[in-house]
Amino acid sequence: MIDTDEPLSRPLPRSVYLRRRVVAVVGSAAGVVALAWVISGLLGGGDAAEVGVAGNWAPPVHPSSTAPSTTSPAPTASTPASTPAPPPQPPPPPPPDPRVLCPDPVIAVAAEVDPATFRVGTRPALRVVVTNTGPVPCTRDIGRAHRELVISAGPNRLWSSNDCTPADGDEPTVLNPGQRESFEVKWAGRTSGPGCPTQRDTVPPGTYQVTAHVGGLVSPPVPITVQP
Repeated sequence: MIDTDEPLSRPLPRSVYLRRRVVAVVGSAAGVVALAWVISGLLGGGDAAEVGVAGNWAPPVHPSSTAPSTTSPAPTASTPASTPAPPPQPPPPPPPDPRVLCPDPVIAVAAEVDPATFRVGTRPALRVVVTNTGPVPCTRDIGRAHRELVISAGPNRLWSSNDCTPADGDEPTVLNPGQRESFEVKWAGRTSGPGCPTQRDTVPPGTYQVTAHVGGLVSPPVPITVQP
């Protein structure tokens, strides 16, 4: 019969308990070190800094690549200033109105004789010549009421184209620059007077002066010679 009061196991020696405690302490220390290494890796230590979002790799940024550049830009050729547009030209002046009356300074009056020397009994041609010497066209009345040919001997008036011909009628005429208008009469070689008197004398041989009149303008005298 078995004695139940006998112990089931014997107590272990003290050295065994000491070894077990040393192993437990060392294991605990190793676990702490491993946990600390894992935590430092998760917080950015070691190679973890090269891991991008969702595991995508991102190249490290070199500090010099983000620094502002201190290199001066290469000089470029300066663009010449554009030439300002010329101011708009004023509109041309309106053409002159040809109905404007010609002033006396632009009207040249001349007398012509053809021939300048003739014999008694022939009829030379005498002409009044009117010319616009101005730069623009204008109007001048050169009708019979305003033009006349006169033959004189010194201060003595011998004949007029208006003595025996009605000196009436207006003739406003547009004269262009340089335009020449002439009016011709024949002279019979006799005297005349205002009102055309019946008694008219033949002019004796000699040299006389012919002048042309247009309004208040008088031409330079032109000689005419009567031969026997």
